[in-house]
Amino acid sequence: MKTGLESFELELNGVSMQVQEMDLPKHTAFRVVFSSKRPPIVMARYKDDAGNKLWTSVPEGRKKEAAGVGKLIDQYFEKKNK
Repeated sequence: MKTGLESFELELNGVSMQVQEMDLPKHTAFRVVFSSKRPPIVMARYKDDAGNKLWTSVPEGRKKEAAGVGKLIDQYFEKKNK
């Protein structure tokens, strides 16, 4: 079980997002709750066959949205770890 799970807020185009890291073995995953009427999304990072790290929704179906929010999460951690 992971300790110190991240919880933070992001904002894009006037919509705030409450982001909560999830405790899933061997996976980087987050639950995102939007301030708009958009339903929450659970998303996870995976590697494609070429080894590229990508984001997808769980369950699938909101992959484009997961990729956009995932980019914001990546930027958050890049800025935090500088």
